[in-house]
Amino acid sequence: MRWEDISGQERAVRLLRGALEGGRVHHAYLLAGPEGVGKELLARTFAQAANCEVDDPRARPCGSCPSCRGIERGNFPDVSFLMPQTELLARGLVSRADLEGVPSKEIRVDDVRALARRLSFAALRGRRKIAIVTPADAMNERAQNTLLKTLEEPPAGTTFLLVSTNPDALLPTIRSRCARVQLGPVPEDALAARLLREGVAEGEARERAGRAQGSFSRALAAQGEWRELLEQVEDALAAADEREALDLAEAHGDRDAALEVAEAVQGWTRDLLVSRSGGSPQVRELAARAREIAERVPPHRLLGQAALCADVIEALHQNGNGRLQLERLLLGTRELRHV
Repeated sequence: MRWEDISGQERAVRLLRGALEGGRVHHAYLLAGPEGVGKELLARTFAQAANCEVDDPRARPCGSCPSCRGIERGNFPDVSFLMPQTELLARGLVSRADLEGVPSKEIRVDDVRALARRLSFAALRGRRKIAIVTPADAMNERAQNTLLKTLEEPPAGTTFLLVSTNPDALLPTIRSRCARVQLGPVPEDALAARLLREGVAEGEARERAGRAQGSFSRALAAQGEWRELLEQVEDALAAADEREALDLAEAHGDRDAALEVAEAVQGWTRDLLVSRSGGSPQVRELAARAREIAERVPPHRLLGQAALCADVIEALHQNGNGRLQLERLLLGTRELRHV
């Protein structure tokens, strides 16, 4: 991976690259931004650039030296990852047999202490030890307080990279000790270009980029899954009674699943606004229905619906109850659908 491979985050790249090339590296960075916009990719690229073996700092990372390849594979001794057990399992980094009890969704105090012990030793191969904490907001309060002690007296030659979609969940004292690097939504053109490189046809690439809300992970998600979810949402909204909407909320009560549904409703709402202004909806299959609804719903109701979507998504990012937030969104949206 090279800096040039990170699309749509030029400001963040410029900040971190400049720090390395200018020898002004902070002991801790908070990489904050929406889901799927390249935060962890940026952290890995920083780790590679900090330990790349080529002589010219401006050519780092090269992506091909032993250090760069080791970091890409996740087996470089001076780059440590701290993440919940559930994430380790999902990535195949540990097996179920390696864990005791139910895998934790949190980063716990013992995990942070183990990281601190690893970082207390001198670097084995690289120029700089890197600790990537992802997602940093998965740390419980005890874990955060333990990490805070390390951030207050960081080991020499070490940089922490805290990756978070919800930085407000971190202690203010942790945030104050990190240099913040804000990542924003990836521009549609950059998303579409990435999809084209992945072999997606041009028309489909632009459609998927348009509804991905600036997220690489959403843009790369399986096309069939998105359409199926969108159809479920449309069916629930169009049903004669509320039961189907309530069932959909219950079936997607988990926070991540609730976010997917809420973002699908947000995409549906955006298509209504686009139709109302005479534009073409992103989801062609639902274009006729979007135009029909948009023509009879007053503009202020559409804007209120957009605000409701944003409010529910924000509540879910703040760990709001998935089922209750979806019920609020779907029942409110049904009122709009049946105006």
